[in-house]
Amino acid sequence: MKQKKRVLVGMSGGIDSSVTAALLKKRGYDVIGITMQLVPKETEKQSACCNLGAINDAKRVASKLNIPHYTINIRDEFKHYVIDNFVNEYLLGHTPNPCVECNRYIKFDALEEKCKELNADFIATGHYCKITSNPDKSRFFLKKAKDEKKDQSYFLYMLSQKQLKRTLFPLGNYLKSEIRELAHSFQLINANKKESQDICFVTNGNYKEFIESMIDKQAIKPGHIVDSKGTILGSHTGIYNYTIGQRKGLNISHPVPLYVIKLNAKENEVIVGTKDELATTIFSITTYSIVNPDKIKLNKRYSVKVRYQMIPFECVLLSINKNEIKLQATTPLKFITPGQSCVIYDNDTVMGGGIIKK
Repeated sequence: MKQKKRVLVGMSGGIDSSVTAALLKKRGYDVIGITMQLVPKETEKQSACCNLGAINDAKRVASKLNIPHYTINIRDEFKHYVIDNFVNEYLLGHTPNPCVECNRYIKFDALEEKCKELNADFIATGHYCKITSNPDKSRFFLKKAKDEKKDQSYFLYMLSQKQLKRTLFPLGNYLKSEIRELAHSFQLINANKKESQDICFVTNGNYKEFIESMIDKQAIKPGHIVDSKGTILGSHTGIYNYTIGQRKGLNISHPVPLYVIKLNAKENEVIVGTKDELATTIFSITTYSIVNPDKIKLNKRYSVKVRYQMIPFECVLLSINKNEIKLQATTPLKFITPGQSCVIYDNDTVMGGGIIKK
């Protein structure tokens, strides 16, 4: 008798990961549920998604599906790679994406480690995206999900060939509405559970208050708001309170509307300028990953996203070296923000991505 393939499913307690586990069991896999304790214990009760209720929901779903379930504590790693990075990046005037860093350093690494321990063949999550391969399965491709509104390939551009080979994304060919229907058909206890839209460790939805709670009050330094020539126009309350493109809340008077065009942490300055000064066409990304390095081409047009929920824009890939990729947008852009993730697509295929440098 052929032995079932074993798969570890990251179960958050939400509907998507629960249906993932149910689908894989239905397809004949030997399924084991894994729930990660991520947020600090003192904030667990208030967390948007990684709370005690969510862990209990995951356990109850696993019991309903009659699959083993384990809870693993990776709070220290999560604090170091995700929470501390989030705070430090904002203090540098950057806008980080904690979900990207969580996938890069936490979720897939933790599941991979558990994979070895439990002798599993695959890991799976409830992300909405697809993995395809060439006929002999020597090359894998990360693609957008069927449900464009739910597609989460943006958060997964860093997955390597080795990881893609051992990962399953069962939800990629479903619409969210279909997943909800499946949850009811599987009679899952969380079939009507609402989705969490918040950053899991920012318990009240206010990231500025969260940053202030995590740092020494001495680190909160007011400074100058200046124009591009260095003329002082006003004062700011700490550069982490400002974002590129911001117009409201500057409390400065000027004949024409001014926007935040740069945050200079070294000089503790918020630099403002006109709409024309805000626009840029050429920018670079670092800490980048390419899914299939031989497939990406210079001087080719790609579609690019620098925020999760946005309409992609066109860019030409100007250059690539070991440190950075340089891109040129085909039209001037007013929302290129250092620290955010930039993901490069060729139609529905993820080519790679990285962190915006400038």
